[in-house]
Amino acid sequence: MLIQDFVQVDRPCAEVYAALETDPAALLAGIGDAAYREGESLSLKLTPSSRYRGFGKRVSVDVGSACHLDDRLILPIKWWATGASALFPRLEGDLEAAPLGAECTEITLMGRYDPPLAALGRQADRLLMHRIAEASVRSFLTHLAAALGSMASPAITGA
Repeated sequence: MLIQDFVQVDRPCAEVYAALETDPAALLAGIGDAAYREGESLSLKLTPSSRYRGFGKRVSVDVGSACHLDDRLILPIKWWATGASALFPRLEGDLEAAPLGAECTEITLMGRYDPPLAALGRQADRLLMHRIAEASVRSFLTHLAAALGSMASPAITGA
């Protein structure tokens, strides 16, 4: 199943790019219910929204190396459930940052996942689970945007 969502951050793209390139795992550790960081492996609890709060699940997150494509920054990202991982989908996709004017940046998560449990999982995904996946991605992006928006601006040095 394909999944995509985006948010806007009131920060110039250069600042957002710097934050995402410098230490994306540290940035992600600051959002949601981040638990711990081991090297480049990150664990956090994704909670879709208050509507689906009972569906929160701790996931491991792997962030790949950033690359630039034209004026965009693309960061490969994967997350998968810890514990009973066979019961939950694994998401693979790209976190993309692109300028939206001089002082605003759009952050998009585009990915795909395969529902677990074969035909039963696909049916559950059609009935409810895809909405929970969408809400989880929205929650992740909203928290990421808040973290990026609250960063201290770099000091401006005079000549």
